[in-house]
Amino acid sequence: MILLLTLLQFIAGSGLLRWFKIQLRPGMLISLSILMGIAIFSAVPFILQLLYIPVTSINVFSLIGAFCVLLNLNWKRSARYLRSNLSGHKFSIKIYEIPFLLVFAFIVFVSAWRCFYYPPTPVDLNAGAEVIAEYTVREKTMINSVFTLHLETFNNHFKSPFLACLQIIYKYAGFPFGQIWLCNVFICFIIFLYHAIGQTLHRLLAGLLLLMFLAIPEMYAYTFMVLFDYSNTVFFFLATFFLLEYFKTDRRNLLRFSGLLMGIATYIRSETLVLAAFLALALIWYHVKHRDHIGSIILSGFMLLLPAAILYFLTIYLYINFYLPIEYNVEGLMNKNLLNLSPLWQRFRDMNSELIFSTQGFRYYGYFVSFFLLILLSELAYSKKLDQITGGWLFAVMVIYLGMPFLGYLLPLLDLDNSTKRGLFKMFPLMLLFIANTSLLKDLSASIRKWELARL
Repeated sequence: MILLLTLLQFIAGSGLLRWFKIQLRPGMLISLSILMGIAIFSAVPFILQLLYIPVTSINVFSLIGAFCVLLNLNWKRSARYLRSNLSGHKFSIKIYEIPFLLVFAFIVFVSAWRCFYYPPTPVDLNAGAEVIAEYTVREKTMINSVFTLHLETFNNHFKSPFLACLQIIYKYAGFPFGQIWLCNVFICFIIFLYHAIGQTLHRLLAGLLLLMFLAIPEMYAYTFMVLFDYSNTVFFFLATFFLLEYFKTDRRNLLRFSGLLMGIATYIRSETLVLAAFLALALIWYHVKHRDHIGSIILSGFMLLLPAAILYFLTIYLYINFYLPIEYNVEGLMNKNLLNLSPLWQRFRDMNSELIFSTQGFRYYGYFVSFFLLILLSELAYSKKLDQITGGWLFAVMVIYLGMPFLGYLLPLLDLDNSTKRGLFKMFPLMLLFIANTSLLKDLSASIRKWELARL
């Protein structure tokens, strides 16, 4: 059943990639297709609920099948798309990759086993998406008897339907704990990252960097503790990746696809819309630097931000206000005194002193931030300046670094020890790709390749 669901995710996701004309290496294409398929799956029970169609197993899997067919309606073109991207590439594993791959396999196995064998443990999940999914399977509606309970001390049942929908699908598929879908997210993300790093660096360096990334203690824990943050990190990273690919190629389909990915990230965590707006500043600067007219800037901004705005409207405004049987004052969560900037400064100070540059921070995030800062300073000393892509990744890092305390100031409910701590996960893959694109490591990679060729 796991293989069947993964195959369906690949079929749906690859069909969507064909619509956007995304061209990638086989490893990146396969992993991205499955990730996009998971995103499509996560919308299926939600769509049924919006249409007031019973969320039964037949309806859920019928709609999944319909999406697979509709996205590949011209199956010959879909087959040609896969053939053109998957054929002509020689698959090979160098001997120095084997130790890394064995370690990666062990790390993935531990995470996957915990997802499969252990029940969901996070309080936020069990007080929200998990209990909604469990009662949906029993009552065939996401608006079920959970909402008749006294839940005044929680707000988890008002959060995005992303987790609940995936839990529903996998429970219907025969997995009582549901959360096995997170393994696909984790594995595909790691595969995509490995190949993305390998585009600029020698595989030996790619393996070392990815191992350092996987060794971030707190982030690894959320590969088997099901919450919104790891999936949100994955899709925010992908949106940034394709935005920077657009900067390199000026191909509009990449910008549109980046906008879709940012929409998915916002669907998972609604406050991502604010971070998307900050990231759009890089898009504006790109057009200003190229002296494009104002109409082009506005159109590009719509491409990047409109999907996120639409999904925010559907999941926060429409669903909460017009579907759920109990009220939730979203506007009441906002900081009422925005002119008082002292909470913003306090959150920024606390984030640095308690989460990042502290003993507790090393327990949470290991030495990855310190390594990033070392590479950043070395790069500035080595090349004197940053090119467009390296600068783009650094800007994205700063969006999270400055954006998370701003979100804490804007929405006081996003506390430091939970929401901000997990929200910083989005920063680490951005740091990883910054490191992978530095002139320092690219020149080191060139030296390793030269030495390797000389030894053959």
